[in-house]
Amino acid sequence: MKIVISIFSLPYEIDELENTLNQLRKASYYLSGNNQWELDVTLGLSDTLVDWKNSRIPKEYFSDRFSVLAKTIDWCKGNFYISSDDVNGCVSQRRKSQLQHNDADYFIWLDTDIVFEERTLSYIENTMEAIKNITPYSVITPEIVKVWDTTWDCLVNENFLDKPLDYQKTNDPYKDSGIKGDVTIESVRNNFQNQPRFKFAGGWMTCLSGELVRRIGVPESFGHYGYEDTFIMWASEKLIQTQQLDIQQFKLKNLVVCENYKYRDNSFYKSYLSVNDKREEYKKIAEFNFKNELDKI
Repeated sequence: MKIVISIFSLPYEIDELENTLNQLRKASYYLSGNNQWELDVTLGLSDTLVDWKNSRIPKEYFSDRFSVLAKTIDWCKGNFYISSDDVNGCVSQRRKSQLQHNDADYFIWLDTDIVFEERTLSYIENTMEAIKNITPYSVITPEIVKVWDTTWDCLVNENFLDKPLDYQKTNDPYKDSGIKGDVTIESVRNNFQNQPRFKFAGGWMTCLSGELVRRIGVPESFGHYGYEDTFIMWASEKLIQTQQLDIQQFKLKNLVVCENYKYRDNSFYKSYLSVNDKREEYKKIAEFNFKNELDKI
């Protein structure tokens, strides 16, 4: 099987990217060696995202750091790309990965602020092997801690179900992530009304089968950021109802990943950069085109 890990990094996330790549290296020691793994990593150095003329750290600092990181990848094939304006966010990155790796059996979407245990890739790899003959259209997710509302409880590890809402913003991600008991594969079914049966967020080490990604795609009209995960959930629901496709989501019970709210601090770099935060603008573009793209499915 060919498995592609897709990562997008902003320049001020370069240290987090380095930490993520180091953790992936550690995770690679537990892999079977029977599959082809590839990293598809983009650093967004667009003049749209950063006003480099009015920044006190030159663009070359980050491009040089990125080139050094690329040279450290020897456990798998590394595709390291510096973007101008063609990839300005995780959505355009995931679209690029899909188009450039059209033969991939699975895609793992990973954000640089995710804290994960070293055996995570191995557990995901074993799950791929276990379910590949069940359905070609699948989503695999680890578990998480309590987040902003209870609709996510189908993914929350049982040790964190009694935590307050927004627990992920104050918890210790290094303490709470990892293995919390016997790791098993369970089906996921979101039972909240007016929501699809699926529940996942793009960058939380979410693994999607290549067949599912190619069947639905990451719409070009969505631009660079926002709603690609929600779109795949609703599109999958539509395909089940209209085409009777067998699309299933599985989770790795007791394998927890966490967003690093507590210790993540980009203020040092940001104080030297003139950053143009385009996320809300990009999200409005994706939201505007959402219904039209779903109608096409």
